[in-house]
This record gives sequence, structure tokens and C-alpha cells, in this order.
Amino acid sequence: MLRKRIRFNLGMVGRVFLPGRAFASGALPDEGSAPAHQEGVSWGYWGAGAPNNWGCLSPDFGACDEGAAQSPINITGYTEDRGAPQLSFRYGGNARAVSHNGMIAHVEYDAGNSVAVGDRVYGLDAMHIHVHAEHQIDAQLFPAEMHLVHRSESGCYAVVGRLFRFGEPDPVVQSLIDAYPRPGQRRESGFTLNAADYAPADLGYYRYSGSLTTPPCTEGVDWIVLRETWTVSQEQVNRLAALHNGFNFRPIQPGNGRAIIATGPRPGR
Repeated sequence: MLRKRIRFNLGMVGRVFLPGRAFASGALPDEGSAPAHQEGVSWGYWGAGAPNNWGCLSPDFGACDEGAAQSPINITGYTEDRGAPQLSFRYGGNARAVSHNGMIAHVEYDAGNSVAVGDRVYGLDAMHIHVHAEHQIDAQLFPAEMHLVHRSESGCYAVVGRLFRFGEPDPVVQSLIDAYPRPGQRRESGFTLNAADYAPADLGYYRYSGSLTTPPCTEGVDWIVLRETWTVSQEQVNRLAALHNGFNFRPIQPGNGRAIIATGPRPGR
């Protein structure tokens, strides 16, 4: 496990510093973590399995290269929509388990948590976090982004993104750091990651149609990126980077003229 600090600096996004060496993002060495797998195919964030190679790793990953509606994107050129559907979070209860595939720790939830986007209801499957953030807002960079992954009864995906800026430590992020298992392992007890703590106070959001940001990069994902931002400390970002052996984000993908709607502040909870 890395014990020296990995410095994150928004002025040098795309580089992570390990003791005595500097590596460009997407070319980090394998520090012993097992690569992630999708149907037996290894992928990751550096080397041969890096994001720019995902589409070549498996025929099932073709959308990663050839898709026209990939995520993440720079959220810009959006249209304010006062009539956009209201969000409604029905979250509560501790996670079932936390598993670490070497690139991302997935916090898993039992059925019963959901988000409604107007009359569309999606059940919460899992939460995970990326450093640095995958989405940008008007080209603004963020140090971390939490993804709340949902699926409807028909199997359609909706992902809610929570963006973090530098500031005070976030207690939810700290709970996740404390719960991290070793790569390749899974924890089913000894942590508190209550889904209710993820519900925002402000229900304003950006919405567009995109994809999963990991292979197989499935399109048709309903993306809801919350306008409210939270704070995370430099130390927490350093720790998350160390737990991932570096940054674990997919680079910005072409917008290709997709429509993006935005809502103003809306009180939640």
C-alpha cells in the first residue's frame, strides 16, 4: 500500500506523483493491484488497458471507441428548463458490501433505495468514486466525483453524479475511505455507508443521454449530474488516489451536439 502522499493539483491535472517518479495520466505503472475485468477481459487506467485502448480489448467494448454518445463530457451549452422533471430520492439503510476490483471500490446496496426522475423510477445498485472527477462543468475541473448507479425494472441505467471541490473533509468520503477493502477483496461488515447520506439538499441538476464510463461503455444511460457541489480535502483526495494506485477517471468524450438540460436550484429533502 502506498504510504507517501500523492499530490493532486488542479493546475497539473493528468499527472500523479509517486515517490521519485512522475507519470502521465493513462500511463501509470501497475503497483500490484489486480486489473479490473469484464467478462474475462482486463482493463484499467494505464498501460495496455488504459481508456484509449478499451475499444480494442474486446468486441463487447466496441462502444468505447465507436459510440456517438459516450461519457463523461464537458457539460456546457446547456439549456435551462424550468419544466424539467423533479428529482425524488428515497434512500436509507447501510450498504450490503464493499468490493474492490483494483480500479474502483463498489459500494453495493440491497433493493429498496431509489431515485425518481419525474415518473421514471430507478433502483440504486451501487456507489463508487473517481479521482479526479470525470465530468467538467463549463470546462471547470473538480478533484473527485461520486457516481450513484441505478437501474430501472426494465434494465435501463441512470447515474447520478455528485461533484466535489476542495475544502473541508467530507464525512461520507471518509467513511468510504475507512471501508475500503484491499484490491480483489470484499467486505460485508464493519462499516457505515448509509444511502440516506447521499441525498442532496438542492435538487437542481444537469441531464443528458450518455454512457457508462467504464467498459463496456454501454450507451443509453440517463445522466443526472447534480448542480450542488460538496467539499473534499486534499488529504482525502491523496488517500483515494493511493487506494486506487493513481487516478481512476476516463477522459472527456466528444459531446457530438447532444442536448443538455439544466434546472435551477430546487430545495430537496
